[in-house]
Amino acid sequence: MERKKTSIEGTRIGFVVDLTAPQEPFEQVSGLVPKAVTRVGNEYAYVVASGLEKISKHEEKLMEESKTAVIDALCREDKADFSFFNRAKAIAAASLEPNVGSGRANFFSYVVAHDTAGYGPISILLEDRQNIEEMEINAPCAPINIYHVRYGRCTTNLRFRSEAEFRHAINKFIYDTDKELGEDSPIIDAQVENARIHAQIKPYALSGAVASIRLADNRVVGPDYLVGKGTTNFHVLAYLWLATEAKKNIVVAGSPASGKTTCLSALLSFVPKTEKIVTIEEDVNELKTKIDINMTVSLYGSRYGRKKVSTREQVINALRMRPDMLVVGEVRGEETRELFSGANIGVPFMTTMHSNPDGLDIIRKLMVSPMAVETRSLCMLDLAVYMKHVDLSKRVLSDAYEYKWLSRAETETMGTEIEGSDSVTLLKIVDNGELAMEQLMNSKVIEAYSKKAGIQKKAAIGELEKRAEFLRVLSESCKNSSEMLEKIQSYGW
Repeated sequence: MERKKTSIEGTRIGFVVDLTAPQEPFEQVSGLVPKAVTRVGNEYAYVVASGLEKISKHEEKLMEESKTAVIDALCREDKADFSFFNRAKAIAAASLEPNVGSGRANFFSYVVAHDTAGYGPISILLEDRQNIEEMEINAPCAPINIYHVRYGRCTTNLRFRSEAEFRHAINKFIYDTDKELGEDSPIIDAQVENARIHAQIKPYALSGAVASIRLADNRVVGPDYLVGKGTTNFHVLAYLWLATEAKKNIVVAGSPASGKTTCLSALLSFVPKTEKIVTIEEDVNELKTKIDINMTVSLYGSRYGRKKVSTREQVINALRMRPDMLVVGEVRGEETRELFSGANIGVPFMTTMHSNPDGLDIIRKLMVSPMAVETRSLCMLDLAVYMKHVDLSKRVLSDAYEYKWLSRAETETMGTEIEGSDSVTLLKIVDNGELAMEQLMNSKVIEAYSKKAGIQKKAAIGELEKRAEFLRVLSESCKNSSEMLEKIQSYGW
């Protein structure tokens, strides 16, 4: 498929900044153009250039003329010698200032620069990415919503003029990928500039066009990040460290945006550096691993476009690579059966899935279509960790359950009957964010680690305490997650 040119085109400004009467801001955001969070009734609004007077029709025409001047100049100059955005802004300002004055010209040139050298309203919002978790476009010309780290969902005063302008901005944003939103591929998933984007157009988007752009940083996520954000504590992390070393099969479950992938990335810190990890993700790469420490192979699956390679196929391929650990970004379909079948022949796994915070709910979901894990493989589930989104900016590791199966001789007690003549008993090992210390003597993780290390259970619990303290000291002494990860990898060597 021949890619369309998506650099700079057209003379009309492709988006609108709706300027209204100034409102008292809750929080002022500085930048090239000031932004503010304000309250509108019981809701919050994220306002770009709050307080400026409404743009007149005459000023709109002047902006469009300046855009033509910018396009003409940039197409003739050597772009390697200057900042593309700053040069576009300077050219537009020079064209506008004689007609509207320096104050208005500064804002208008900012809009023109984002429309030509940036991604329109998307790049305007990217300027405040430390405060914005997600951008939501629910219709081509509807106001863009954001999810703010402190105020939750806010309506902005930015919107596209048409579906064509929406598509143009999205394709500029994903230009460095092998994807293009269009009639041949009306649904896309992509990852660019530390952001994950999902977009759809007609006929699948009934409103004409929708998009969700989730922002993330590129840092290596370690255990210190989870503790620093209040997600969990050192004792829970030490327990998960032992579970990882004992090669237990772990599912991190929860609702969307509850921190599942972040938690899974942190758990990869505990995989010994001598072991080979194969990670599999679909359409985007969200798992942050330290490749130069772990022997890591990353595979990619895609549901969209002509290059369709399913996650299920990649799980099967991964099993041929002699992995010590399989890590799947998220399971939702047939790949789940292959993952559990692999565990049944000795290849442990970690993954995430959407599930209610109930120990049995995850089993029920795994048993039915489209996952439909066979009972003989279902018993390979060892540990489920549940993430919860408790407020606007905080995710917590709320609960964790161990599963003991009659068919694996892990329990003699008849617990919950599973279709297919199996029975499982549940041990709630993390309750409301705290490790249940009184349950550790009954823990299958402690038992498995003690057998692996050739020590008694009490000694294994002592090792858990030792590692919790080790993590605490590291969090205080290490400069960043990468340094902490290296120290963890060297533990015991």
